Amino acid sequence: MTALHRLFRRPRAGLAVGAALLGLVLTSCSGGTSVGGDAPTGAEGANAGKGDVTGEIRLSFWGSGVRVEKTNGVSDLFVKANPGVKVTPNYTDFAAYFQKLNVEASSGNLACVMQLQGRQLNDYASKDLLLDLQPMIDSGAIDVANIPAEVLDTGRGTDGKLYEIPYGAAYDAVMINTTLAEEADVGQPAKGYTWDDFVAYIKNAGPKLPNGIVPVNLGGGLPNYFIEWTRANGKDMFTDDGKAAFSAEDLAMFWTMWEDLRKADLTTTAQNKAAEAPQTEQSNLATGKVLLDNKPGNQLGQAQGALEGAKPGQELTTIQLPGGANGASGTVLFTSGWSIPKNCTNIPTAAAYINFWINDHEANTLFASNNGAVTNTKELEAQLADPALDKATKHALQLYQEIVANKPPTVLYPAGYQANFETAFTRSYQDISLNGADIQETARTFIDNLNSALEAAR
Repeated sequence: MTALHRLFRRPRAGLAVGAALLGLVLTSCSGGTSVGGDAPTGAEGANAGKGDVTGEIRLSFWGSGVRVEKTNGVSDLFVKANPGVKVTPNYTDFAAYFQKLNVEASSGNLACVMQLQGRQLNDYASKDLLLDLQPMIDSGAIDVANIPAEVLDTGRGTDGKLYEIPYGAAYDAVMINTTLAEEADVGQPAKGYTWDDFVAYIKNAGPKLPNGIVPVNLGGGLPNYFIEWTRANGKDMFTDDGKAAFSAEDLAMFWTMWEDLRKADLTTTAQNKAAEAPQTEQSNLATGKVLLDNKPGNQLGQAQGALEGAKPGQELTTIQLPGGANGASGTVLFTSGWSIPKNCTNIPTAAAYINFWINDHEANTLFASNNGAVTNTKELEAQLADPALDKATKHALQLYQEIVANKPPTVLYPAGYQANFETAFTRSYQDISLNGADIQETARTFIDNLNSALEAAR
């Protein structure tokens, strides 16, 4: 696994099972009362999160191999800086992590510092399991001065409270074969390009590419594409009460855009896309079959290595996703961060640990953006200045820096999102592209089913 591959990770399929399990274990609690209850002593007020940094805390996170080594290394540095403290790690792979977390949630035994992502955050915050961390920022127990507001906001619940301090940020990008683009004399989309420009670029490139190569991988079934298209167009994804904010007309417009491109033979076929291997190394882009695709920013190194084997001499790069006509960014950040549950009995040490992770230079140097680009801008600049930083990772961090400067939009995902949105979205579009289902009817059915599922998850 390359350094760049480790930089960002997308959620995997096992998460849907975990999200469903959370609903079961929490609704089974006697009397239907909140598992979290009132905020514990020390969580609120002028001195929130402050106190003696001592005793033991459990740390819950996902990862394996190098990720575990680096995380434990940061914990060792924290213990060294705070004699008398003990940090007990509790980790598993990503697919099993949330199932384990949900069992702990049902018994009120969540680790004092627990790792979450924005897409699952409200599965826990909505059940009153997590502490609002803003009072700890106000008291100075946790310093977030070097985290941009747009990044920090990804740790908020749908109620606006801050339940997660993001330390690593992932993002999607347009990954493009620059060799094919130059040979076809189409170059790259210009900075600040819109979705209309994106479609025009694809239509322009189509006739100029070699036989057997199409401009773009079919993207109508990719949830992230729709989220990014929606936010670029200035529309919210979800309402404050956890329903779809986008309309059936919005969704139909997005799917129609992709169907028009597919029927014009400017994308891979629906059959090809459905059969595409999930591994980046075997993707249509990495094997030289398409000009561009939507890929996580970390996968440039992986894809480039595979392309070298399939098409020696061809090169890839990543650029920002299309934006809106008003200059709005279309790139959405997917962050990982730390939360503190209400059952924690050692809040000062938990808060100190999070603060250390976010701000200690030695800790950030050791972790080295292993789970998303470091969110602390001072530490990001330090990592970019490191002459030993490999080219692919440097490009990924620089592009993240550009994205943040462009003020990326925030998406607050309601409880039940992961279990009820992504897989259903892909299947709905496949029903259109493979089976000829009516776009308008499919869009209406998708939203109706989604809203019912999200309401049940609240």
